[in-house]
Amino acid sequence: MMEFKTETPSSPTSDTELCNGVLGKPSLPSSMSDGEVDGSVKLRRESRTGRLRHALSEVLPADDTRRRSHTMTEAKEYAYGRLQEELNIAQSELKLKDEECAKLLKVRDQIGEELEELTACLFEEANNMVQDANIKRMHTEKLLQEASHQVEVLQAEVVALKQLVLTSTPSSPNKHLHPQIANGEPGSKDKKEKKDKGLKPFWKTHRRSTSHHQFTQEDRSIAEAQHEAMTDRCTEMDEVCFEEFCSWRQTPTMSRNCPFIARIAAEDICTCLNFSNTHLAERVLTCVENNSLAIEPMAGDTPYTGKCQLTQVAKVCKYKVKLGDDATWYCISQHCRNRITAVCDFFSYVRYIQQGLVKNADKDVFYEIVKLRKQMALARLGYV
Repeated sequence: MMEFKTETPSSPTSDTELCNGVLGKPSLPSSMSDGEVDGSVKLRRESRTGRLRHALSEVLPADDTRRRSHTMTEAKEYAYGRLQEELNIAQSELKLKDEECAKLLKVRDQIGEELEELTACLFEEANNMVQDANIKRMHTEKLLQEASHQVEVLQAEVVALKQLVLTSTPSSPNKHLHPQIANGEPGSKDKKEKKDKGLKPFWKTHRRSTSHHQFTQEDRSIAEAQHEAMTDRCTEMDEVCFEEFCSWRQTPTMSRNCPFIARIAAEDICTCLNFSNTHLAERVLTCVENNSLAIEPMAGDTPYTGKCQLTQVAKVCKYKVKLGDDATWYCISQHCRNRITAVCDFFSYVRYIQQGLVKNADKDVFYEIVKLRKQMALARLGYV
């Protein structure tokens, strides 16, 4: 700031002049009039005011620059602080987003692993389903083949019975169906002798057409076997075993926990398959129960003479047996083969009952089972 000094007169003046000098009004000569004085005072005041304005005009621009620089610095500091705060907020948000991205990556990896495990489980389950379906299909085809074979046998038996019935008349009955005609009638021998005496040579007798004799030896043997099967029944039935059979037929099962199966296994099956080679005999019994045993005749016309694998006795081995998935074939004799097939026939018939293929009455089915048990006993004793 500039300092302003007032000029004081060199010589002492009056009080009025001093006051005028102090108040900024210089003393004027007394010879001047009032108008002149007022004009001179105005001029002096204007000159002083102009100088003061000029001084202020020189001083004020510097102050504005300082103020502006100070204001710009504060604004820059404020802007820097604000930007720094926004940067910190952005960094914190970015850190949160990085954490969320890491969590999402972990979730994605976990979902990928679960998807791979689920895919593997689905493929494994699909393979198991395909394998089970193939096994069921093979089992069904095997059952269908057995049922078809059984139906063919039954149809052949029905045809044979029809032919027997059609050819058996009161005037000329079939003697193998009516044995009492040849043995039971009184005087049959005398009639036969008289008839033999009156016989004529075959070229002079009446010859029937060949269509009358439609039976071959095989058909007659089948008819005789059926007749024997109808007449071959036990005279007295085991009531306890029959009750066990009736309760078993309501819920048929192949488990030995059932009293009926346990009785037959103890009385017939185990005794029929009781061989010297106990280990191989147990394997044979297991395969027979699982229906996984195969028996084939030996290749070639000449039978194999050696040691039977079941009885451990040197005999003529006409057959060989394979157990389940084992590729080894074991040579067995005719007697062992008959015993094994007798047990297989029993299990086959029991499986037919379990599958609902046998629709006969309980007594008829029980008689058939008794016949199969008899067949096992005869095979064990060597009568078959």
